Amino acid sequence: MMEALAPGTRVGEYQLVRRVAVGATSTVYVGRHVTRREPVAVKVLSPEWCLHPEVVARFLNEARTLQELRHPHLVRSLASGVLPEGPPFMILEWQPEDLHEALARQGGRLSAGDSAQVVRQLAEVLAVLHARGLIHRDLKPANVLVARREPGAWRIQLADLGLAKRLANGEGATSALPVSTAGSALLGTWDYMAPEQWVRPKRVDDRADVYSLGVLWFQLLTGRLPFIAGEQQSLMVCHVMRPPPLELLEGVASVASGALLARMLAKKSPERPTMAELLALLPPSGG
Repeated sequence: MMEALAPGTRVGEYQLVRRVAVGATSTVYVGRHVTRREPVAVKVLSPEWCLHPEVVARFLNEARTLQELRHPHLVRSLASGVLPEGPPFMILEWQPEDLHEALARQGGRLSAGDSAQVVRQLAEVLAVLHARGLIHRDLKPANVLVARREPGAWRIQLADLGLAKRLANGEGATSALPVSTAGSALLGTWDYMAPEQWVRPKRVDDRADVYSLGVLWFQLLTGRLPFIAGEQQSLMVCHVMRPPPLELLEGVASVASGALLARMLAKKSPERPTMAELLALLPPSGG
């Protein structure tokens, strides 16, 4: 594990306050601008991964993509660069809470209206990414930041494009961004991965994000994941072969929302709606 940078360390125009999260390849700190004092998130690539050009390229691509794209539901990148010690960094908007933490404070689930609002906002930003030929591949509560948490007035931001993949065209033929893992490695978070991510992880298309969003919507409504298993192989079997327990949606989702969720969680990707189609079918935001 990377040794934490000391509080007070200068990173560009910002100063680190404390470490808040340690990921697979990077560490996140809360920092403040040295003069304006507004809080920011500082994401630093772990030194051991700086020896892998593919990982460095992926990190820099994430920083560049976040700086180029502007969307109200995508976390904004303020700056990026390289520390004197060598690791690259990016400066991001600071949100003190992610959806995983917010769910815990909400008793593990949201109302149908608030769930639809969160899902619609995610669908909006994912549709923009897909239109630009990017798929996220790691949608989960920990990668969704909460800017506002009020009944009927949620505001979220999608974060972490570290596993994002660029599609050469809309048909699924891919020209991947630099990849940091072996050809057979699983890319994503098991509980939210589409069936095709389990069996052909490097050849997924944008409908893998639709499936992951369906898993997340199911979780927001019911307070649990559609598939629960203690071992990787068992969880793979569930996602690839077993139907989701849609009966758990009775009483917490409308018939129309349940039918839409069933399509989003289809085992075969062509049977799922695109993100653009999904937006036309989702309940209105806030309702």
